[in-house]
Amino acid sequence: MQENRLRSGSLSFIEVLAAALALIGLSMTPVLIAPYMFGAAGNASWLAYVFGAVMLLLVAINLNHFAKRATGAGSMFLYAANELGPTLGGLAGWSLIWAYVFVGAANFGAQAVFLGQVGSAFGVSIPALAVMAALGLVCWLLAVRDIALSTIVMLVLESISVAIILYLVGVVLLHAGPHIDTAQLHLEGFGKASIGLGIATAIFSFVGFESATAFGAEASDPLRTIPRAVVWSVIIASAFFILAMYAEILGLRGLKPPLDQLTSPLWNLADAMNVGYLKIPIVVGAICSSFSVALACVNTCARIALPMAQSGIFPRKLAAIHPRFHTPHVALAATVVVMFAIGLSMYLARVAPIDIFNFCGTLSSLSFIAVYLLISIAAPRYLKRIGELRALDVVVAVLACICLIGTGITLFYPSPPPPTNWFPYLFVIYLIAGVVITRFKPHSIS
Repeated sequence: MQENRLRSGSLSFIEVLAAALALIGLSMTPVLIAPYMFGAAGNASWLAYVFGAVMLLLVAINLNHFAKRATGAGSMFLYAANELGPTLGGLAGWSLIWAYVFVGAANFGAQAVFLGQVGSAFGVSIPALAVMAALGLVCWLLAVRDIALSTIVMLVLESISVAIILYLVGVVLLHAGPHIDTAQLHLEGFGKASIGLGIATAIFSFVGFESATAFGAEASDPLRTIPRAVVWSVIIASAFFILAMYAEILGLRGLKPPLDQLTSPLWNLADAMNVGYLKIPIVVGAICSSFSVALACVNTCARIALPMAQSGIFPRKLAAIHPRFHTPHVALAATVVVMFAIGLSMYLARVAPIDIFNFCGTLSSLSFIAVYLLISIAAPRYLKRIGELRALDVVVAVLACICLIGTGITLFYPSPPPPTNWFPYLFVIYLIAGVVITRFKPHSIS
């Protein structure tokens, strides 16, 4: 019956691309992630983004082998389940849930940071807890009402934020004049930097490009729309990240404190370029970007939970579809509650909002690496099964696996400072619990 289905054909290519770019959250990298990237890779930060882009394009190629031939709600979970069996398929599903929940929770913390900055500028204190509660409520209301409306809102908000940042980048480049920053070109200090940790940080910047596959049941012409959105989201994001990171390092060079010690680097950059009037627009744009990321996470996570509930891994109630809006309203509500609970628990544990963003972002990166690895393993198996495997496909899959495993190792060794040093082990425990539930709970994963 129609009332029990998602609204098919409701999303165009632009809207699917908007959802992917919104979950990537282009603006969040120069606004909040840049200091961590510079602390990890220094003047090689742009190169870390180049390597990250190449690695994720390899993953995108593997992912698109599936997306060009079959699609549906929560596709990445189904791709892995169909090719790797119920245990590894369930592991992919659990990893995706973890990934989107923690990216969403990270932006609950980011929203508190940004609104706190606006409040400080006007001498008003805005409680972080109230910000997180309001964000969750608004995200749920928009997500339940209409997926197309949600993507339009995300596209508009992210476009505003990106436009403001690109204007500031243009100011920096004009101020520097027509020459290349030799410190970045020659990778000065590269011996002291960790390119591996930089690439791991880059993954946090890029995560979300694969989210287009979750909207297969709602995209128009999904076998063309989704593969295009997957590739173009990586291309657009990589170009923006490389340009913004280059300009940020260039514009803040020699200033005290250095970039890796700043909490509002674009504010410092605006002051350094004598365009302080951009500070409030920058933080307003960041609020827009953070909101669009949180909304995209809610939408995407619910569409991963939907097939997992339909298969019996999650409670069947999560598979309910709203009779009027044709959205997974119960899964959407559960997603928002979990995200808010994570943010709330960290806040009550006296974790600062900026660290909620940082810690949750680190936790999400682990799961994305796991999912990308599973997809890269599944792709050649799938092509072999349908009789279309080529030598080039094997090469691409192997290269992607090598890059992902190498990046994952950097999150375990060298050990980061507490409490992030135990994050990888927490994720492993979660995966073990997920595998146990998948294996021993009755389900219908083929």
